[in-house]
Amino acid sequence: MIDAIDKVRINGNSIGGVVTCIARNVPRGLGSPVFDKLEALLAKAMLSLPASKGFEIGSGFAGTDLTGSEHNDEFYMDEAGNVRTRTNRSGGVQGGISNGETIYFKVAFKPTATIGKKQNTVTRDHEDIELLTRGRHDPCVVPRAVPMVETMAALVLMDQLMAHVAQCEMFPLNLALQEPIGSTNSTPALAPDLA
Repeated sequence: MIDAIDKVRINGNSIGGVVTCIARNVPRGLGSPVFDKLEALLAKAMLSLPASKGFEIGSGFAGTDLTGSEHNDEFYMDEAGNVRTRTNRSGGVQGGISNGETIYFKVAFKPTATIGKKQNTVTRDHEDIELLTRGRHDPCVVPRAVPMVETMAALVLMDQLMAHVAQCEMFPLNLALQEPIGSTNSTPALAPDLA
């Protein structure tokens, strides 16, 4: 990677690249099946980064070359009694919700636009000119993008974890206050009888 970047830098040019992000031990159940799909939230976060131009999760675009039977992640019970998938083409997210497998995705970053070569452009007065920029410019943003991708992924996952806890665990079901199905009591007691 360093050699490729140096080669284009010496020529006054720039290069793009791809960052792969892997998140392990993400609990099952993060995300939502419709509006807040986990992969959509990750994509939104990654595509908000400067110079990002592409996002794919799991098998991504390569998955379009497979049939459904080839692409499906089959479920099975592991030795510890956990539901797992034999493959992970979904990238750890199925139906917009984390499935407990490793989440992995890729983010593509374009070459830096400001380079040390003459480029054609147009002025505010609509005149065709050649532009040569001066100064220090990164020949590749990918090394700087790695911690940004990691941080954005952590923010999305933590946000979804907090939402999951708030929705599913903050107010646990108190069975003592629940009326059994089919009960004839139409007015359940709201407070215990202290007499």
